[in-house]
Amino acid sequence: MWSTLKVFHSDFGQRDGFVPPDAFSWKTCMRTVWVTDSRIHPERISLPQNWEVKTGYEAYRLLLEIISGLRSKLFGETEVLAQFRQRFQELPDSAFGEYVAKLRDNLIEDCRSLRSGYLQNLGEQSYGGLAQKYISGSNVPVREISLLGTGQLAEKMVPWLKSGGRRVKVVGRNPDRLDFFADSFSVSSQLWEDWSPQGEAWVIASPVPMGPWQNRLRPGDLVLDFREVPLETSWPAGVVYVSFAEMMSSLKETEERTKRVREELDVVLAHLLEERELEAHQFVFGWEDLPCPSF
Repeated sequence: MWSTLKVFHSDFGQRDGFVPPDAFSWKTCMRTVWVTDSRIHPERISLPQNWEVKTGYEAYRLLLEIISGLRSKLFGETEVLAQFRQRFQELPDSAFGEYVAKLRDNLIEDCRSLRSGYLQNLGEQSYGGLAQKYISGSNVPVREISLLGTGQLAEKMVPWLKSGGRRVKVVGRNPDRLDFFADSFSVSSQLWEDWSPQGEAWVIASPVPMGPWQNRLRPGDLVLDFREVPLETSWPAGVVYVSFAEMMSSLKETEERTKRVREELDVVLAHLLEERELEAHQFVFGWEDLPCPSF
């Protein structure tokens, strides 16, 4: 059924300039994906640097690997599936939208199969859980946290950060998102320009430079930085700063198990794709039989 699927994908920092026509976008802080079909987008495009294009069942496999957390820095992480679900509820009211809805449902079904069979008990599988690990292990008890960012990553972290009765303040630029956090999670919120840190822990979940606030940090303060690329060259002496790269490095004890799981999943994914291809031969009526689909 997915022989004509086409997917453009990039997980590099500079990726906002590429916008293929007649495609459905999905963007997270880690990657950008454009979903389309080779019948409504048949031409070859000269891709910018650090972009890839997949077609057919290779495109389906790419999407499945992404939503299952197999393409994430934190192998097997769970937040990306929730982000996928949220974005793929907002589909075009058209034949193409129905096609993407079917794609979404197939991917979620296969993702559940992978997660239940192969992605359990791998250690930390969410960025919120990873943050919780460092906060709970801090030498100084953490009672208050400033969560810097209002995107999907921050949204998934809040329940973890609030555990143990911690007070969480969400800091961001978008007043509507700040209101959403305050109403949905019973946290306090503040605009960036009004934020005045008072010794609480920082969890950075947005690609913003922190230099203007660094002088408010004191020795022993905890900073967890979930930006893939830090925007500062140094941090004040005595601050307990943990970069995203350090967090990933700390998970090395699970690397051998992860390697074995990856090898097993190569076979499992091949089998799933084969089943989807066989399923397509029985599909008689539907959007993919139309000669000229459109938005």
